[in-house]
Amino acid sequence: MQPDELTALFERARTLSQQQHTWAEADRVWGEVIDAYRAALRSSGPVNRRDQQQLARALWRRGMLAAARGDLTASTTLGQEAVVAFAEVHDAVRREEPSATGPRRDEALAEMIVALLDLGESAFAAGQSATRLALIGRALEVGLHTAGPPPGAGPKTREAMGTAYHNHANALVHRALTGDPTGDDAREAALAASRAAELRQALADPSRPLSMWELANTYAVYAQCLALIGDFDRARTVLQLGTELANLLGPAGVEIVAKLRVAADMVQLRQPEAADGERRRWGWRRR
Repeated sequence: MQPDELTALFERARTLSQQQHTWAEADRVWGEVIDAYRAALRSSGPVNRRDQQQLARALWRRGMLAAARGDLTASTTLGQEAVVAFAEVHDAVRREEPSATGPRRDEALAEMIVALLDLGESAFAAGQSATRLALIGRALEVGLHTAGPPPGAGPKTREAMGTAYHNHANALVHRALTGDPTGDDAREAALAASRAAELRQALADPSRPLSMWELANTYAVYAQCLALIGDFDRARTVLQLGTELANLLGPAGVEIVAKLRVAADMVQLRQPEAADGERRRWGWRRR
């Protein structure tokens, strides 16, 4: 298959993945995409780095599609294959571009981190909370070991690390509230959420609505973390920031408003008098 034919097939699969009624067809086409790129990489001659990267992306996208369709076994298998493929891409690019902040290296590292995080979310959906936390930890370790502290990393790696810290905070809050928490879960979650907020504040751009949504989402989790550790003044400040941003998002902020209500409930349960005034000001009620 010629390069332009491979590109067209990839785009067809991506387009089909956007509508639920074509998910079955999308899965079939993604299988064709993966087979085609594997065949291209088996051909003689030097490895085409673009084909290698597209294979990793196809595995990742098909895995995300499987998760959306509720096929957690396929999602996990494809996610594991995608992590391996992205790691191979990063290793190859690292030899060609030593600086972790170079554009190609930054992109390869970010995609490997995101693949690990998405595999962790698939594990969580399958009831494997410990595996989720282990994969998030691995993603953070890869990012820190490779690029150093996130503020000095490339832009795509900073974005991926923001997601990693956010997911880490969310996972620890979940364990603290519903699982078998350790004594430091709540404080560790608050620290992770603080780091995610710092990174996402720096990346927030009104011309990129997703960046604003991600920051508001982190504020919702951060407020929960602060309520858990009893830092109510900061929790109320973060609740206000999150509410203002969620309101700007309109319908896209509805899910985040619900999370902010959860955080407000947590503050009310732990410091009723302080939270009542905030609830009256925002007009929130228990649901």
